[in-house]
Amino acid sequence: MFARSLIACALLAPFAHAQIGATPQTWSTTGGTARGFTAVVDLADPRVEIRVTSPLSPLQSYEATLQTTSLWHTTLGNQLSINANYFGTFTATTADVIGLSKSDGVQVSPVRVFGTVPDPALVISPSKIALVDYITATQASAARWAIAGVGPSTTDTVPGTMLVTDGINTGSTARVDPLVRNPRTAIGTNQNGRQLYIAVVDGRQTNWSVGMTLPELANVMIGMGAWRAINLDGGGSSSLLYSPIGGTLQQNRPSGGSHRAVANHIGFSLAQSVTVGAACGNAGTIGNTGSFRLGSSNWALTLQGSQQGSLAFAALGFPGNEFACGACTFLDVFTWTGVPMVGGNATWAWPVPNDPAFAGLVVGAQWLLLNSTISPCAAVPGLFASARMHLTLLP
Repeated sequence: MFARSLIACALLAPFAHAQIGATPQTWSTTGGTARGFTAVVDLADPRVEIRVTSPLSPLQSYEATLQTTSLWHTTLGNQLSINANYFGTFTATTADVIGLSKSDGVQVSPVRVFGTVPDPALVISPSKIALVDYITATQASAARWAIAGVGPSTTDTVPGTMLVTDGINTGSTARVDPLVRNPRTAIGTNQNGRQLYIAVVDGRQTNWSVGMTLPELANVMIGMGAWRAINLDGGGSSSLLYSPIGGTLQQNRPSGGSHRAVANHIGFSLAQSVTVGAACGNAGTIGNTGSFRLGSSNWALTLQGSQQGSLAFAALGFPGNEFACGACTFLDVFTWTGVPMVGGNATWAWPVPNDPAFAGLVVGAQWLLLNSTISPCAAVPGLFASARMHLTLLP
């Protein structure tokens, strides 16, 4: 069994890819060398979890307690974290967030409007579709998560546009200080809103990084694939921390020598397991118990509430390569085994391989069943299936 498990994971290796990934970067600019990170988040992966700094509880006269991105990242166990909105401080530890911020459906800070123009902002729907636009209060109300840049104000004459507008560089009219080299933080989306692109650029550090102007930053975002993007708080606030699965923490070099305490943040993580799709036929509910980690001997795939008298098969397969048959969707299975069913329930124990090379692999699981009283898959009468489960193999 253990040898077969190793073979199964080896087969999966070419299909595993990072849904949240960050890469150190070095850029050549007209002002000298700039350094920092770019990152990509695949919102289409159902395992991706989005986090924006929560509202204070109980609510206070101020909106936020200042906290470093590094502490927030560690406390929440994120895989990727960056700083977000500009903010105005009240005391050494308290602040108000400037512009829209929303955390898991709860508004932290409202939309800011100057004249008739709302700030450029990023909103993400409950179905994890991202939109960058001049977000109105109506659009914000439908979002589950949101962060914002800043639009126009009385402090300067810069229009305060998006950083990238429909694939066009509009950095010269974005705020703040568009033509000054500074540390920078930016976030954007592709055209269908399923990919997020992030850039964090260090600056103000001789022999390390000169920073970027906003037109230069916009070019970085366009090069990554951004259709629209916004500039977030920068300068000493610019922070990025990345904890790859099975790897060591990576982080940028803030201009102040350490991560500044800021008012809010946005971060991302991967749920270890997530149920995908729906069962077809009276297939019951898929689940798992134990620890899906390298070398674990207590992990098991479970099935509850299925049609009694069915023949149950526990299957592992390739996420992203499913195929449909009638009302059913099946994993592209590479291994399966028959499992005794008792009262409509079944359990299959799988010793997890103990090879560090497999950390971070995505494994698909599903229950396949025969002897259904209905035939949702006409090609194989009596075949039905549970929902699918995607699991991340942790170190």
